[in-house]
Amino acid sequence: MDSSYWRIERWRLFLVLFLALLGGLVSGHWAISMAIALAGYIGWLLFKLRELVAWLEQGASPLQVPDSNGIWERISFYIQALQKKSEKRKKAMSRLLKRSQGIVGALPYAAVLLNKSNEIEWANQAAQHSLNISNKRDRGQRLENLLRLPEVYTLLNENARREIELVYPPGSGYHLAIQIIPIKKGPRLLIARDVSEHVRLQQMRRNFIANASHELRTPLTVVSGYLEMMQQDESLPEHLHQPVDAALNQAHHMQQIIEDLLILSRLESANPNLDDMEVIDMPALLHKQCLDTAKHLSASSHTIDSDIDPALHTKGIPAEITSVCNNLVSNAIRHTPPGTHIRITWQKNPEGNACLSVIDNGEGIAAEHIPLLSERFYRIDKGRSRETGGTGLGLAIVQHIMQRHAGRLFIESTVGKGSRFSACFPVAIVDVNDSDPE
Repeated sequence: MDSSYWRIERWRLFLVLFLALLGGLVSGHWAISMAIALAGYIGWLLFKLRELVAWLEQGASPLQVPDSNGIWERISFYIQALQKKSEKRKKAMSRLLKRSQGIVGALPYAAVLLNKSNEIEWANQAAQHSLNISNKRDRGQRLENLLRLPEVYTLLNENARREIELVYPPGSGYHLAIQIIPIKKGPRLLIARDVSEHVRLQQMRRNFIANASHELRTPLTVVSGYLEMMQQDESLPEHLHQPVDAALNQAHHMQQIIEDLLILSRLESANPNLDDMEVIDMPALLHKQCLDTAKHLSASSHTIDSDIDPALHTKGIPAEITSVCNNLVSNAIRHTPPGTHIRITWQKNPEGNACLSVIDNGEGIAAEHIPLLSERFYRIDKGRSRETGGTGLGLAIVQHIMQRHAGRLFIESTVGKGSRFSACFPVAIVDVNDSDPE
């Protein structure tokens, strides 16, 4: 097939040369005859190119293909073949896009596709209900112009892939969890889901725990009082001493659990204002309270030392910071065998955060337990935890206090080598004095 097209072009060129020779033979002006023939051939080529360009500009319709043969027919054939392939690819991409939009549109979560400038390129139907963003009306609008919330603005300008929870519309009582997922080559997908029911259930749980704890505290106090009276009664029969002592210990243990539950309930229900927090003399607090508490609980069965930066302070609520230290120290002493070395440090870490760390060289904790340690009532060894008097709420309290102070609790441990529990306060609320506070 290819040879037939080139054969036609060769015959055309041969005809041009033949006419040039014939003209030169008749007129005797060979050069002029040759120039006229070639000029005519070139003019014809330019005419065919003009036809081809005009056809392409009009959309290269199969019904308007320029009438020609030879190589020009071949060029038109290839253009139409490429056009058909392109149309097939467009149709396939269109079907894929519609399918993708159908899948995302069917999600119960609001989904909004954003470009690099945070402009809305597409939104599903759920976005209309949850965020009041319409695909037709708001396409091309910047998201921060529609959701005028500082939390959303901060999330858009972060590279971290995290989820925030907010009330939207403000004051409506609807709680949304919003996350922005980066996509390759620039676009980002905003996902918003309604977590109002989850928030409501969490609030019900907190209210139940708080109310139950309050209701149980009074009868337990009464029972403990009577048991203490019985314990101190000299006429109490000998065979009742051990049952009364055991009952009193269990009552005291229950009282401690209730107190810890009430602390957790209070921590969850209140949102502190960092601007109202006071600068805490951490070296004095650690020396006067935490170290004394550690030595009292240990009763000389552990070796305890400290490394405290005397010029490093932080802002916070003193009672809560004291609770963090006491819980970390109590946790180390209760869950490490006698003879363990415990070290309490208050130093800046490499990131510039102020960290209170309690380090021991005890038995260590297996890796699968570490993510669960700050959950309520989680115990690695339930029997041993009960023997040591732990409530299983200490690290949960520490976790909540650190969240209220915009800090984090870090747990590192190696089986057979020991553990490190670090409560780190962000650099934004760290206050360092050059002089010794003492």
